[in-house]
Order: sequence, then C-alpha cells, then structure tokens
Amino acid sequence: MRRYMEEMKERKEIELQQNLPTPSNKPQSILELLVQAGLPVADGSQPALRPDQVMGNIWTFVFAGHETNANTLTFIILLLACHPVAQRAMQADLDRILQDTPPDQWTYDAHFNPLINSLVGAVINEALRLFTVLPVIPKYVPPTGPPVSITIDGQVHPLPPDMIAFINTSAIHRHPQYWPRRDSSTDMMTSKNRTKRPFAVSDFDPERWIQATDGAKNVLLNPIPGRFIPFSEGSRACLGYRFALVELCASVAIIFKLSSVRLLTRDEDNNSSNSGATADTWEAARDRAELALSEGVKFDMSLRAVHSVPVQFEARK
Repeated sequence: MRRYMEEMKERKEIELQQNLPTPSNKPQSILELLVQAGLPVADGSQPALRPDQVMGNIWTFVFAGHETNANTLTFIILLLACHPVAQRAMQADLDRILQDTPPDQWTYDAHFNPLINSLVGAVINEALRLFTVLPVIPKYVPPTGPPVSITIDGQVHPLPPDMIAFINTSAIHRHPQYWPRRDSSTDMMTSKNRTKRPFAVSDFDPERWIQATDGAKNVLLNPIPGRFIPFSEGSRACLGYRFALVELCASVAIIFKLSSVRLLTRDEDNNSSNSGATADTWEAARDRAELALSEGVKFDMSLRAVHSVPVQFEARK
C-alpha cells in the first residue's frame, strides 16, 4: 500500500516538475494540490508541506474509504443473500477465473481485471448504484478563475461564482430513464414488494452491467458520464477509488469463493423472539430483508445499514 502511494506521488511530482501542459479550464486535482505543496519553492523558501505531511495526507484520502467499503460489503452480502440465483452465477465466474488457485496466490496483475470485468464487478457496481456511498455530493464554484457552466438539453447555463450545488447521486442512480427495470433478469423477485419503488432489493440486477460477452470474456457496461458516480467524477473524484475497488473485489472474491450466504428464517435465527407458533418462510425473510434495506438505511459519514438482517455463511462444497 505504501509503495502504491509513493509511486502515485512520484508520478505526479515528475508531471508537475516537467510542467506538462494541461487545459487552462481544468482545475487541479486534490493529488496535484498536495504534491505541489510539497515541491521546492522557486524563491528558496520552505515548501508548504514536508514530505511526510504530503504522504500522510495522501494516506488519509486514499484509505478514508475503508469504513465505506465495509458498509458497501455489508450491502453486497445482504443483496446476494436475497438473490441466490445471482449469487450462484457470480460464484460460477469466481470458479472459472480463480479455479483451484489458493487465495494467497491471487495477484493483482493476474486476477483483478478478469474479476472486475465479470459478475463480481457487476455485483459491486450494482451495489454501489443502489447504495451510493455519498447520496449527495456538494460542489462549489470558485470565486475566481475560468467561468463554469453546465449544458442541459443543448442549452448552456453559466454558474455564478461562489455558487454551492448538491448532486443527488441516489436519484441519478435510480432514475428509471437511466436505469430501467429489465424484466429479462434471470433472478426475478416474487416478493409482494417486487413492483414497488425504490426498494433496492427488487431493483438489484447485476446482469445489467454485462454489456457483451466475447467467448469467456465479459465487457462491463460503461455508463454515459454523469449517470454512475459512486466516487464522484472529474478532478475532485475520490482519490482512492481504485484502491477501494481492489479492496472490494478481493473481499467479495475470498468470501464467496469459499462460502455462500443465505437468509435465516425466524425459526432458524437463535436471536429471534419467534415462539415457533407460526411457521416462517424464506420468502417472508426476504420481505423483511427488503424492508430493512429500504427503511433501515442511515447516512452519517457514509450510507450504512442500521437494521439487522440475520444471515448464515456456509462453506461451499
């Protein structure tokens, strides 16, 4: 991890020191600002940040997504527990790509791209679409600098200096015009909530991301810019998004290569207050999970589930 950050910092230092041309209307990224603050100053004065401070700030921005990744992984596990057909399809991709290679021999170079372009990546993207890390992204127009504008339906709208705007990522990610429900899904819900919106469980459809299949190689959908922004976009996008994807991919791969997850009924859940007088069904457990993932989600530093959903992990045979 440290080597990854040092290489990222060194590449940006070389780029800045060579004064590589950039478009005049392109704002500096957070990484550029941090590295620039640690470069020697022309007048001989001390740079604004020492090397250790630059690395410390880069570490903060890159690793800050650790908790949000944990929350996203929770959503992935619960969604797959509600969709066993999708779970088995993803596990088939895991078996095809990883075969019998033990986890301690998995490598980034050999396995990340095949995994992220399979149903593993599709499941991660679909979970990020339905449970966006940041439901609202604030944006700010600087008081000085080049003019900023947005184009809507071919019409240019100038944005005034000091303007604050909020992008509703949850609405974008669930807009039916951009993300229509695919009735051809192989894992159709039979829940009584199936036709209700915006229940995330009923909308979960990883196969929407499989754009094309070339033999054994999948090609994931590349959405039109602005329609899928779990890590924001542009120069202010999440600095550690690549690390976040690698971490999520590795976590999903090792969990579901070795085990499967299923919902527990109240009769199976040791913590349930169900007396056993009325038999519980898996469909009823899924209905409760569906409601928990709709009504039991809270946003503080990131989006997270606050209502418990009982599940059980079982070793794959």
